[in-house]
Amino acid sequence: MERKQTIIIFFFAAAALLITGQSIVFSFWEVHEKNNRLVQKASPSGDENDNVIPAQFSSGNSNNTFQVLPDPTPPTLSDPNIRVEKVIAGLESPTSMAFSDSDDIIITQKDNGIVRLVSNGVLHQQPLLQVPVLNNSERGLLGVAIANTTIDSSTKTVFLYYTEPVGDQARNRIYRYEWNGMNNLTGGQLILDLPGEPGPNHNGGKMQIGPDGMLYAVKGDLNRDGMLQNVRDGPLPDDTSVILRVDYNGNGVGNVLSALGVDLSKYYAYGVRNSFGFDFDPLTGILWDAEDGPADFDEINIVLPGFNSGWNRVMGPIGREGITPQDLVQFQGSHYADPVFSWLRSEGITDMEIFNSSSLGERYTYNMFVGDINNGNLYFFTINSNRTGLDLGGIAGLEDLVADNNEELDAVIFGREFSGGITDIETGPDGYLYILTLAGDLYRIVPGAPSAPAL
Repeated sequence: MERKQTIIIFFFAAAALLITGQSIVFSFWEVHEKNNRLVQKASPSGDENDNVIPAQFSSGNSNNTFQVLPDPTPPTLSDPNIRVEKVIAGLESPTSMAFSDSDDIIITQKDNGIVRLVSNGVLHQQPLLQVPVLNNSERGLLGVAIANTTIDSSTKTVFLYYTEPVGDQARNRIYRYEWNGMNNLTGGQLILDLPGEPGPNHNGGKMQIGPDGMLYAVKGDLNRDGMLQNVRDGPLPDDTSVILRVDYNGNGVGNVLSALGVDLSKYYAYGVRNSFGFDFDPLTGILWDAEDGPADFDEINIVLPGFNSGWNRVMGPIGREGITPQDLVQFQGSHYADPVFSWLRSEGITDMEIFNSSSLGERYTYNMFVGDINNGNLYFFTINSNRTGLDLGGIAGLEDLVADNNEELDAVIFGREFSGGITDIETGPDGYLYILTLAGDLYRIVPGAPSAPAL
């Protein structure tokens, strides 16, 4: 991952098939009258299937295996009742992390393709795996996800997303591995072979196992200029600018998008410029993502099935672009929605986490943290009671859901000076918030007033 560049290079201008279809029909979400949660309806026919995802907190059991490390210049938080602790140092350009259980964290290192293990609070020097990567610009070892994370799962399925040299080409690939919790990752089954050019930025790479048990992965536009980037006469869909939803063999699983003569079966959403993070609401199962803009308009979006994020016709609210959703490429099953929040000036937004724990207090429970790479800022947002957007009431200037200036930006900054910028945020099994930085440090946020900086 690099600090953001403001130059956008468009690629592949070509005529292609014009997609047409009947009226849009797709699963959708509404507010459930009984409990103010969003629920999914199976079809517009009126037969309800209330797929409310019950909240399951992280255990909240304190993980005392970590030794708090000296930190002469720690990040600062706006809440005096919680503090930041540095618990791991010495990583090399880490991009993503995934908790296997209460004791193990798998961390990916971008430039050298090394997969690291933190076990019992200690960073192991022996890697779990090293893979060949191209690492220029935003290429590299970018994402990790772990399935079978229950206590009684002796063998876990681990997915890695990385930019691999294939002859003279760059390919972004997702591999499936097996891990017994002790030794190296084994297997290495290729399940998705995705484009990597022209790039070299906008590769995406973040992955998660969804509440439905499927693998979700985000892919940026690679500076392409096709139908998935809302160019009507551009090249046909080519696995760019999408959020993928697949099974563990890389097959599409009931996604709603379709078009005559085009395979969209793996696509959950499209029109994504680039993203370094997304998360599922633990109360509803709904996907939210953080999308990276060029010089302006980073976004937070609610991503329902068939979502078209609008790139490259729009970033930020569509009304500010002077166009309408009808100006976008509309596949059958697609829909556009404005971001629920935007940064007018792009800050290099990276990962997000809907905090699935009560360990830091009621204010933070089931609410959202977002990081950036440009400044090392940690942002905090309260999700509204219906889980349909953000509660920005009482914050002057944010009624339009856009941080237009520094004063409005400061109102949502919760933490500062995470050195090197934030690359990943996760709720730990111990119920604390973990922050990974490109400089190579892992922090956790815990209850208690900050202590004096260690020298």
